[in-house]
Amino acid sequence: MVDVHCHMLPGVDDGSRSVAMSVEMLKRSAAQGVGAVVFTPHFYADMDSPETFLARRRDAFAKLLPEFDKIPDCPAYALGAEVHYFRGISRSDAPEKLCFGRSDYVLIEMPFRTWQPQMISEIEEISKVLGLNVIIAHIERYLDQDKKLVRRLIDNPDLLIQSNAEFFIEKGTSKLALKMLKAGNIDLLGSDSHNLESRRPNLSEAFDIIEHKLGAKYTDRLIMNGRMVFEEVTNV
Repeated sequence: MVDVHCHMLPGVDDGSRSVAMSVEMLKRSAAQGVGAVVFTPHFYADMDSPETFLARRRDAFAKLLPEFDKIPDCPAYALGAEVHYFRGISRSDAPEKLCFGRSDYVLIEMPFRTWQPQMISEIEEISKVLGLNVIIAHIERYLDQDKKLVRRLIDNPDLLIQSNAEFFIEKGTSKLALKMLKAGNIDLLGSDSHNLESRRPNLSEAFDIIEHKLGAKYTDRLIMNGRMVFEEVTNV
């Protein structure tokens, strides 16, 4: 399994608060069978420049790096970001600078305020004009937005749709999550883990539910998609 969305770097955002917590989060991920993670701390353009963000991310990673050899079956890793949408994002250099590793995959968090058609157009421009592979973060959080606009994202073959494991685990949302996965509306899973309690590493729980309810065909597809992304990230 590949965790394409997590906040395990220490002290860089609202995720892990310490190296010790990051180590424990990685240990729990490894124990679940997670073979690779992409560290995706939050990027907000109104708070940081890409350069300032990258410097903070680099410092956080440097603190964690010496601990990797101490983690049994430590997952492979890559650096990325969860880039919060901002007006003008498609004309900014931020998406290119904040891709996973040196690849062309970028994780975009859509706004939680009411969507406008121009927002979706900007996401489409990042894909078409900048030539980047856009991954839409935790699609389940936007399902109360204008259905036509949500559908534009989901139906766009040039975009990848990521869901959090919690969407499949929670009893109130699991049925919808499975329905969306079966319909081909979800391409990737991430833990979006921030800590060891309320937002813990939980990827294997979601995979177990999916395999039990839908069969290995669907877990295999998610695993294949995760590997596809990670292999491109690490092979460039």
